[in-house]
Amino acid sequence: MPRRSSPHPVDRLLVVAPNWLGDVVMTTPLLDWLQQVRLGEGAPRFRLILAVRSAWAPLFAGDPRVDELVVTERPGQHAGIAGLMRLAARWREAKCDAALLAPPSLRVALVARLAGIPVRVGHRSDGRSLLLTRAVARPSRGTRHYSMELLELGRELAAAVGWDARALPAVDMIGPASLAGAVKGSMPPHAAGGRPLWALGAGTTYGPAKTWTTRRIADFAAAAVAEDGVRLLLLGDSGAAPLVAALRAATPGLRWAAGEDAVDAEPLADIIDLTGATDLPAAVGWLRRCSAYIGNDSGLMHVAAALGTPTVGLFGSSNPDWTRPSGTRVAVVTAEGFACRPCYRRTCNQPVFCLDTVDGLQVLGAVRGLLRAGEDVRKGGAAS
Repeated sequence: MPRRSSPHPVDRLLVVAPNWLGDVVMTTPLLDWLQQVRLGEGAPRFRLILAVRSAWAPLFAGDPRVDELVVTERPGQHAGIAGLMRLAARWREAKCDAALLAPPSLRVALVARLAGIPVRVGHRSDGRSLLLTRAVARPSRGTRHYSMELLELGRELAAAVGWDARALPAVDMIGPASLAGAVKGSMPPHAAGGRPLWALGAGTTYGPAKTWTTRRIADFAAAAVAEDGVRLLLLGDSGAAPLVAALRAATPGLRWAAGEDAVDAEPLADIIDLTGATDLPAAVGWLRRCSAYIGNDSGLMHVAAALGTPTVGLFGSSNPDWTRPSGTRVAVVTAEGFACRPCYRRTCNQPVFCLDTVDGLQVLGAVRGLLRAGEDVRKGGAAS
């Protein structure tokens, strides 16, 4: 890539990751693009510093695309006004020449300005345009996939710092989200008895309008266990406890167990409840071991897809055109016939909730289709 004179030479680039887990995962195509920008003869040479919340930082430890991590602790030392000043001081210490701000928040733009970063590129939102050196209009939700929105911010950054536009990699040639350095280490044990493990994401942090209903999950679980002989691992945080309790009451014919040890210790269990019992690194380990993931539009759905686990995502109030899982083996299930969706609401205000019309057997069919497609690919590869 030929280098030309730049009005803003960049030796150290700060990429500020979004706050939500799924959005963080959808930032990884941008990291791939930036990695391609700095490869090759004559390419701009810069170190990539990723600012990310402490909860998500383990996903990027050892990631070859990231040279340094700057961890944000909210809640914690970076909360409130005093925390904002501490974070600005931390970013100032990183001595970055430019910042790409993925979160569309006023706070993030203010921190970057207080840190004295000369070039600050982000979406024009939340009344922060005057704090940015390049404020970019954000398209309406669903006009483009979220990862594409961030890739286009990358091109705006390139223009702002004077990289040769003719030599930049094409954003539409970048592959799906991938967690290149995601949590390496010991893996969970194989399931006793040889039954396949499917992960089931229980609940969502955003709200019930994105959450498949208990009765439909119960139908799915009963059919998956009886017809496909699988065991289901329930993954999620402690906020999923009410849903899990309701699901347990709705599945009296299934055998339940709780805790990671139960996978081996209780081989007859059909559903193993791991909600609230795993941190993110442990959840990554289980997702790598499972042969499928089924869940709502949530962070774990994006993690599973980016790890290459066959993933079926269910979309209620949210829009798959904007936040569908990005991976090589993914499928999306939505409710049909609802003019109100996507509504982006946290709670449904309609007489019929769209996700309550998504049948368990419909979702089971989507999982089976993904797994069959994977088998066909492997057989074709073996035959060739």
